[in-house]
Amino acid sequence: MFAHINHMAIISNQYPFLQKYYQAVFGLETSGRNDFESASVVSDGNLGLNIIPRRDGYVGGLDHFGMVVDSIEAVEERMAGAYEGAGCVKRPAIRPFAAYSGHDPDGNVFDLAEKGSKNLRDVYADGVESTANCTFNRFAIRTPNAEKCAEFYSEVFELQLSNRKEGDPNFHLTDGTMTLSIMPWSVSIFAGMSIKRPGPDHIGFKVKDMDAFKAEEKRIGEKNTFLASRRLGGSEESEVRRELFASNALGSYQTADPDGTWIDVVQE
Repeated sequence: MFAHINHMAIISNQYPFLQKYYQAVFGLETSGRNDFESASVVSDGNLGLNIIPRRDGYVGGLDHFGMVVDSIEAVEERMAGAYEGAGCVKRPAIRPFAAYSGHDPDGNVFDLAEKGSKNLRDVYADGVESTANCTFNRFAIRTPNAEKCAEFYSEVFELQLSNRKEGDPNFHLTDGTMTLSIMPWSVSIFAGMSIKRPGPDHIGFKVKDMDAFKAEEKRIGEKNTFLASRRLGGSEESEVRRELFASNALGSYQTADPDGTWIDVVQE
């Protein structure tokens, strides 16, 4: 594949704490580039989750994803002129895993690095021997011009459109391992609940044994409530929110981390 997704990022006021949650509940490991001074990083042995401290002026929650591509030059050429409103910019040299940052036609942000870049070296898998029962499998974005953005990721990054179920309004693209879901956004979608802004919506995990995962999530949350997943549903409005999430999920079980980031879980 020309491109593959290599990391996702969350911004949080309690970033070291969230690292412990993902380690305990999902069995992820810390990578060799974990550095509490700048971020907490966990990995499934293939992809990384950057948990970044919330700095002044920034909004917390699910923030962006990153890709490694065969050629940054080819990306820039494909974007130029063909996708008005899209672009990318070079980042400081200390970020080998994100040498460039870009955005799609709706302004959704992603990081870019080039295969073979100095110091890149599969940075999220380096030094990680994962025995995780859970692996990352999805990053979902809700955006006003979903079809145009899906075309953008297909044409510029050669992500492959996968088959859509009948009646599914969402576009699902894959790099062979990860699914990038592009979902329509409009105010009407949020009838009966507070409005959720366009942008990253949820992440997904694939598990080998759903029953075992649920039992372990429950055991950990009861043993240490600081590591308990966030409950979905309950009040009238939160039930509407839960049902919206479930209707756009690919998995059979949905949960949320202690910060409230939605997580979709699918059985292998």
